[in-house]
Amino acid sequence: AKPSRGPVLAPVAAEPRAAVADVAAVPVRPVEPAAQTALERSPVVQSAAALPSSQPGEASAVLTFRAILRDDNRDHILQPDEPLTIDVEVKNEGRTEAQGVEVVVEGTGVLTAQLPSTIAIGDVLPGEIKRVTVTKPMTSAKEPLRGELLFGLRAASPMAQVPPVKKFTILVKPGQAEGTQAVIDIDQPPKGTAALKQQKAVVIAIGVGRYRDTQVPSVKFAARDAEVMAAYLQSIAGLSADRVRVLADGHGLKQDLTETFDEWLPKRVDPNTVVYVYVAGRALVDGVTGAVSLVPYDGSTVSGGRVYSVRRLQESLARLPIQRAILIFDVSLEHAAGADPSTGAAPAWEIGATDASAKMMWMIGNNGLQEARAFEPGRHGLFTYQLLRGLQGPADLDRDGTVAAGELCAFARGEVARMTSEQIGNSQQPVCLPAPGHGALVRIHPMAKGNNPKPVVPVKKEDPAQETAPKTLPAGVGPGQ
Repeated sequence: AKPSRGPVLAPVAAEPRAAVADVAAVPVRPVEPAAQTALERSPVVQSAAALPSSQPGEASAVLTFRAILRDDNRDHILQPDEPLTIDVEVKNEGRTEAQGVEVVVEGTGVLTAQLPSTIAIGDVLPGEIKRVTVTKPMTSAKEPLRGELLFGLRAASPMAQVPPVKKFTILVKPGQAEGTQAVIDIDQPPKGTAALKQQKAVVIAIGVGRYRDTQVPSVKFAARDAEVMAAYLQSIAGLSADRVRVLADGHGLKQDLTETFDEWLPKRVDPNTVVYVYVAGRALVDGVTGAVSLVPYDGSTVSGGRVYSVRRLQESLARLPIQRAILIFDVSLEHAAGADPSTGAAPAWEIGATDASAKMMWMIGNNGLQEARAFEPGRHGLFTYQLLRGLQGPADLDRDGTVAAGELCAFARGEVARMTSEQIGNSQQPVCLPAPGHGALVRIHPMAKGNNPKPVVPVKKEDPAQETAPKTLPAGVGPGQ
């Protein structure tokens, strides 16, 4: 599977702008009637043998499916010759085997010619889930283009009903000339101050972007994000190396996560400890409960036994005698295997309003199920990049000299939403929990030194005619009065 991480975006306004990526594949937008294809106008997704049955689930298979588009940069924007990966998952919820199942690919625009017209799934037994991945290189465009990709399902045997067509908008943007993309490096951690030293703090940074199971889409920059974030937090808090643990790629096994939170961490905390947990990578959302689970290096997106529950992580922290915990997640979110994307539950991060949860600040890169986007010029995930940038001082929103946890999350949330909305029209909305007014103590936890000077207000020069005119003072006012 190819790397997949958020849109390749241009730098923020205060920095040189970067080249815009070439192709964007974003979730469905309404299609004009003239753009409708055979998949929408006729029952092409079902063979003649697959007419609706009067006894659904017995004489006919009940099929559901989902399709996901991914690219190397995890941003739904294809650069020149960057491959596009299509993940298709088909589930048979009926009692009859579905035979000769395939996904039909249609649409409009030049990119459809580079994709197969059908994706073979094969026979699907009752209760079985089959997943197929297809990767094709996309050629670059010389001018802006737009098209639609549509995915339908058909089978050689009867289906109880035809699943809805899945639709994606294809945006093609021409690349810019070489040398116009700015190289942005924010990897040098800022130094802390005496007021920010937290020698009893603990940092756990997890970044898994490559997986043992090659069917799990990789996440670009995840390991690098974890390493740099750990260096930032260690430098600002003045921590010794034995209070920092980084689990990157092959060192991020499920067993490593379990040992870290159940054994390593409890030995290093007391009532004055602040625990920082950072996670970059991929996570699954339970379609019924919304529970979020991390995919470790040895994990799988189709096996619930090979993931690490965020709820388990939260419960581990709740049992510890700590002062507070700052939890940061820059992860791509998708439903667990078998969930219906149209009815599946939204991500549920917090367990509930308890005394322990009141001590936890959550900074989450996505408020929904989508790929977390990357910032290619900065070589980081976009949300992580904005957090690192905020820790250098600009997130001091009230200009009191300190970047508080609530300010840092609000700063990153605003920058990510603005950049994604302006540049690709499909906003990524981070989440900050607890919301303002619902967790004052943890939200004002100091994270870094502020460096956000007030803007200089230009002094308006007086009109020359007014400068030469004599100033009349009120009677009894002025020198000598």
